[in-house]
Amino acid sequence: MVEETVEEHWLKRTVLVEERTAIWCPSCAEIDPELAIVAKSHGARTAIVGLHVDDEFENDASRARIAYQEQTDSSPYGTPTFFVDGLKTAEGYDAWSDVQQRILSQENSRGSPEQMAMNLVENNVQLPTPDYGQITLMVVEHEKEVPAGADNPGENIRDRVLVGMKVIDSNSNVTEYGNLELPELWSLIMIHEPVEGGAPYGVVEISNIEHEENSSDELMLIVAFCILLGGLLVFIPAKKSLNAEEE
Repeated sequence: MVEETVEEHWLKRTVLVEERTAIWCPSCAEIDPELAIVAKSHGARTAIVGLHVDDEFENDASRARIAYQEQTDSSPYGTPTFFVDGLKTAEGYDAWSDVQQRILSQENSRGSPEQMAMNLVENNVQLPTPDYGQITLMVVEHEKEVPAGADNPGENIRDRVLVGMKVIDSNSNVTEYGNLELPELWSLIMIHEPVEGGAPYGVVEISNIEHEENSSDELMLIVAFCILLGGLLVFIPAKKSLNAEEE
């Protein structure tokens, strides 16, 4: 009898970065390809996910996640808008410095998470039931193809798209949204967080994308991207915040 391989992935102090984005948004089209570089450079320190609104990628999971965020902040927003550990932190392409500051602040202030693990058994996910709050599982798709005919000023793929979500509360109630089947290239993000919204207690991300160790060329690319963002902060005026769409 062949024993099943069980992979345990314990909650960490990983910082959750959620981007409200859209295929048709020009600023999102500029920044989305670079977020993969940022995610790779930060490693396990951050988990980045794209919540698509008002476009072909919008789904029950992204709508439910935005409704969760609106429990603590229902103010109007443009795209892209970044939520870092539950707090709306910045809007626009030139906002990454504010996001980075919030990431560093959360890394320094968050305590150790509860000892809870997500188990992966042959691509089947087993989640714990929390004693308080809720466990949220996000299914994130990488390199998701943009449908033909979509209003798309950017590339033909988008990365880190939320496609499915499962929520388990302390009473073992389970709610599912979107598509929970694992795509070809995926990440799974488990979050222990308050039911009423706010900063999570602990986060962990796993993925079937294997990254090689950063080569010197990759490190130079990361450095160049940071310099580019710094230049944008100096020379590009802040974009006007829009409500639900960007003109």
